[in-house]
Amino acid sequence: MRIGLLVAATATTVAATMVGMAAVERPTDAKGLERSEPLQWGIYQILWSRRYGDHLERETAKFASKPAYVMFFRDLGRPFPKAQIDAIAKQGATTLVSLELWTWHGGRKGSYLPRIIAGEYDEFLRQWALDAKADGRRVLLRFGFEFNGDWFTWSLHPREYVTAWRHAHDIFRDVGADNVEWVWSPNIVSCPDRPDNAMHLYYPGGEYVDWVGLDGYNFGDHHDEWHQWQTFDEVFSTALADFQQRYASKPLILSEFGCAPGKPGQRAQWIRDAYECLQHFPQVRAVVWFNLDKRRENEPDWRIDVTPESLAAFNDTFARPQDVKRPAG
Repeated sequence: MRIGLLVAATATTVAATMVGMAAVERPTDAKGLERSEPLQWGIYQILWSRRYGDHLERETAKFASKPAYVMFFRDLGRPFPKAQIDAIAKQGATTLVSLELWTWHGGRKGSYLPRIIAGEYDEFLRQWALDAKADGRRVLLRFGFEFNGDWFTWSLHPREYVTAWRHAHDIFRDVGADNVEWVWSPNIVSCPDRPDNAMHLYYPGGEYVDWVGLDGYNFGDHHDEWHQWQTFDEVFSTALADFQQRYASKPLILSEFGCAPGKPGQRAQWIRDAYECLQHFPQVRAVVWFNLDKRRENEPDWRIDVTPESLAAFNDTFARPQDVKRPAG
């Protein structure tokens, strides 16, 4: 989920980070291999209507193939989303639920981490897990994403976050909800960018994580004073190289990514370059484009089809029809 000051680090820090990213050579995996399996793709489809399935079908009809994953957001006050999973399954896709660690009806101020640790949400989590188990289909659960960014109330407390994650995960494990796959997903840049907020401090441990993810965006030249146009390499390559070494046993997913429209043709080329770059990161199994117009919130229009050239580029690369084995939904 995007917040206006997504990468509100100092200009000096961002500039230094970009210099470091630009200097990195694209690595292959540890054995020096290129990608052997097609890269799967997904989109974020906003969950705002009872006619979710109709909206999803209309949106996915624009693409040259069906998505492998569809992502949406839920909070701690919402039950297991069976109806939405049904709609996504009709598209042949697997659901990725991004779980916000607050409740919209109960307020979004203050950290809910101590309340999760204390057991206040045990009943909610246990019922969610039981419903997921009864449903039986694969669900990816992105628990408290972008925890290293200060735009969320579950940020800035790595130890509490790890404890809350393990507590929730243990509940799912105890009820046998093995079809739920846990996705650990930091933002590409920590904010504030300081040692006690380093993203890796939030890692719950390999036995508690099924996927590692990254969220990152090219906001372009006109978002705010801290941003300028970045290539996909500049946004992601340093972190991907690190993750591919640090979490070598885990599949990787770009759980949110996107690019501002830019100048004519600029975003279409960014998409093509992104696809080419990811061929050199075979540990990245899937990507999820954040497909939403957020201009009313002072962000770019992230929709892929904002120009015909962008949609064509996506259909020629990520959504190109391939002989892909679909994830079991």
